[in-house]
Parts: sequence; C-alpha cells; structure tokens
Amino acid sequence: MKFRYLTFILIFLAGCYSENASVAPDGGGGVSQGGSTARFTVVGNYLYVVDESNLYTYDISEETEITRVNTMNIDRFVVETIFPFNDMLFLGTRTGVVIVDISLPSSPTYISDYQHFVACDPVVTDGEYAYVTLREGTSCDGDINELQILDVTDILNPQLISTYPMNGPRGLALNGDVLFVCDNGIKVLDVTDPLNITELNHIENIPANDIIYYNNRILVTADNGFYQFNVFNPLDITQIGQFAF
Repeated sequence: MKFRYLTFILIFLAGCYSENASVAPDGGGGVSQGGSTARFTVVGNYLYVVDESNLYTYDISEETEITRVNTMNIDRFVVETIFPFNDMLFLGTRTGVVIVDISLPSSPTYISDYQHFVACDPVVTDGEYAYVTLREGTSCDGDINELQILDVTDILNPQLISTYPMNGPRGLALNGDVLFVCDNGIKVLDVTDPLNITELNHIENIPANDIIYYNNRILVTADNGFYQFNVFNPLDITQIGQFAF
C-alpha cells in the first residue's frame, strides 16, 4: 500500500504542466485515471501525450519497446491537459476543450470542440457533463476565474449550460455528484443539479494544485507537499496523511 501511494506521488510530479503537478494512478481496466492537469494518460496498450500543439500516440504493448504510431495536430488550440473517458480523450486548451475519439486506439480522430475565453483550462467529465476551470494569470493570458459546466450528451455539439464563480481555480476531480476543485484550498461542490451548484465543504489553507478521487479519498498536490483526505462523507472530511516537499 505504501508503494502504491509513493507511485501516485511520483506520477503526480511527472505529469505536471506549467507550474502545476498532477497524478495518474491506475484506475483499473487498463485505463490511467489521470489528474486533471496531467499531460499524458494510458488507455489499454497505448500512451497518449500532449504538447502545446500535438497529441502523440505510443504503442506500449511491448515491455521493452515504446513505439510512436501516430501524431495528431491539434490546430488552433494551445493544449495543456488530457483526460480520458471511455473511448474519448478530453483535451483542455487555453481557448477551449477538444474532444478526440480513440475507439481506434492507434489512430485518434477529432470529434468536436467547445471554445471559451483565453484561460488555463483543466477539464474532467462523467460522459454527461464536462467540468472546466478557467483561471487568469500570466501563463494563461486570461482574466476570468470560474467553473464552466458543459452538456456533452451530444458529443458532436458540447454546450455551456452554467457557470460558477471562482477565485483562481486549478485542478479538479469528480466522484458522482460531488466535484472537488482546487480553489483557495479545496472546494467541495454538489453538482447534482448543474444549474444550481452548492458548496458542501471547503478545505482551507492548502495551496492545492491538482487532485484525484480514489476509493473514498482525495489525493492532492500542493505547493508545499502531497496530501490525502478521507472524503467518504463530503460534509465531514478528515486529513489522513501529508508528505511535505
């Protein structure tokens, strides 16, 4: 168990973009459940990696060899993050969300996109809604801080359905109808009704950057270390560990 959490920490650091860290523990079923600010993910026998303008696909089925099998140019967007869901990849960019089909894993193809104001843009989804945080800052070139909720039931035509004000949101994670957002600590939101979001809890005094939900816990990277919290009851969250760095 200690080895597993050490692995989480190492991949949190390896998956960073800009100044922020992320985590990508194994979500089971051959899918890497990545933190929302990760720049790479594993789905089955394939590794997907993004830089600012490309999505790279690597075949990792051979233990001793990694082979690049595809390069997809992401035109018109500055790509920052990658998040897998089923046979799709949701790419967060500085000007929107790009959705990519990986039903043929070696040959990703464009599905659709949603464009917004220029801002840093992590994204997570449950297949029905996509949750996007927009943050201002010198590296993001924007002046907006908010959570945007997209209806992605029509994957060919994502639609913005609501927004929620934030102070400077970064990474986020979703568990059912509970959304965890790194924003002046960690805000815990009830998103049962995306048109009427309510705040359930707020973990303060943690300079949190990215977060992942795992087995009734959230794993968090911050400027000053790595944290674990028990979130079985979102109204009564307890810290269960910290690794300072």
